[in-house]
Amino acid sequence: MTEWVQGYGELALLAAGAVCLAGAIRNWNWLCDPSGTRDAQSPFGRGGRRLAFGTLGLAMVVISLWLAMKGGL
Repeated sequence: MTEWVQGYGELALLAAGAVCLAGAIRNWNWLCDPSGTRDAQSPFGRGGRRLAFGTLGLAMVVISLWLAMKGGL
């Protein structure tokens, strides 16, 4: 497992970040829908979740690219 993370960690982080970012931009229900959770009545709601997932996804993409240019994990 350690060898896999060292070899493909940046790629996995890039893929996860791209999915989070795309889900926030495209407003995917399975990612952004707060119904069915205990904090469904959160004051931030769906828009807050989209902002959080978009920020998280962007950070993951930037960090993965930085790690790839730096030389890996």
